[in-house]
Amino acid sequence: MGCWVWMGATHERGYGIIGLGGKGSGNERAHRTAYRLYRGDIPEGKVMLHKCGNTNCVNPWHLEVGTQKENAQDKMRMGRHYQPNNNGSNAKWAKLDEEKVSEILLAKNDVRGTGMSLAKKFNVHKSTIYAVWSGRTWSK
Repeated sequence: MGCWVWMGATHERGYGIIGLGGKGSGNERAHRTAYRLYRGDIPEGKVMLHKCGNTNCVNPWHLEVGTQKENAQDKMRMGRHYQPNNNGSNAKWAKLDEEKVSEILLAKNDVRGTGMSLAKKFNVHKSTIYAVWSGRTWSK
């Protein structure tokens, strides 16, 4: 039997979601709901494994109960491991870019108080400036 592809609303990582009732009742991933309806309860703390590798699939016979470790192993084996690139200006929340970081690095050995003035200039915390200087972030 093939995949039952969820056509409704989806979570940001592509999993189907379904409302659990009236307003304020929350929602649940659609594949978990399908599993419970067709195959029974999901033990506390367990996750669903998509044996077909299709995160949009809600076919309960393509789903198995497992541990988070088994799920991670399955994702790696199937090449579905999601690793966002949040380095540097790729991060959605980044306030700095390569040009600003270059300016920060050039000012590293200037007079005391430079870190604080750069933090104000770029609207970041002074620890962000020190993290750039130390190479913890934005390493070149």
